[in-house]
Amino acid sequence: MRPAIEMSDVTKVFGGKMALNHVDWRVDAGSIHGLIGANGAGKTTLLRLALGTLWPDQGRIEVLDQQLGRENADLRQHVHYVATGRSLPPHFRVDEWLHYMGLLYDRWDERRARHLVEAMEISASSIIRSLSTGMQASLQLAGAIAARPALLLLDEPTNGMDVVVKRQVLQLMMDMAAAEGTTMVLATHNIEDVERLADSVSVLYRGRFVLNSSLESLKGHMHRLQVVADGEWSDAVFAQPHIAHVEKRGQVALVTVEGPLEPVAAHFREAGALLVEPIDMDLAEIFRMVLEKEGYSRDTLAWDA
Repeated sequence: MRPAIEMSDVTKVFGGKMALNHVDWRVDAGSIHGLIGANGAGKTTLLRLALGTLWPDQGRIEVLDQQLGRENADLRQHVHYVATGRSLPPHFRVDEWLHYMGLLYDRWDERRARHLVEAMEISASSIIRSLSTGMQASLQLAGAIAARPALLLLDEPTNGMDVVVKRQVLQLMMDMAAAEGTTMVLATHNIEDVERLADSVSVLYRGRFVLNSSLESLKGHMHRLQVVADGEWSDAVFAQPHIAHVEKRGQVALVTVEGPLEPVAAHFREAGALLVEPIDMDLAEIFRMVLEKEGYSRDTLAWDA
């Protein structure tokens, strides 16, 4: 499958601080890709580089089969960026902004734009500055979808939306990707959104990727077992190469396995465990484990009475 985005050895430095550190990144065309990372990991920098509004200090970037350079005006017709907090012209009415967008984008779908704005219950005569944060985010998404991009870059796009609108917007993005083959990159802290939408996922930590995987492969690689011992646990029982994390609660242990599950389960059965039971592990838990392996933790942040 050809890539919609391909970065090779990309480095970006701001004021002496490394934002991205020799990054290699690929997003397949037609996929929905989740981009996860803690605050300051480099997610927004990565998206702005893919958009061409930032330039790497080192490395090569190709977007939609074009190498990014200073003269990529035609590419702007096919790549759209939506970010929470990105300002819209505050004094425009909604219908004026939609008309302006229609002048910018060759593939602009006026009927779709009007339909989306009505469905989101945004009045066409409203002044943009009077709209709530969630409504402005909805309006940005409506404009992006009506522009019919080949690549849609989304940076926390549903912030401020109520739960009903958010659910509808996420379904709309899934339908758009399926119907038109639009490639989407969703950078977000909301891991449930990534789990629902994405085909593949990348995890950024301190300007470098610590994980790139399809969602199916990732979930097949990380597992959790609940193990009940007949007596006290010996530390030696947990000294296995595929055991990534152990949490003991008396005779019960929650064991996180990285790699094949059955050999580890068989090991505990042979060690005399009374119960060895697989437990579903969601993406949020997998994400936490991946970052803890890299040394990222918030265990010191606790209520001090």
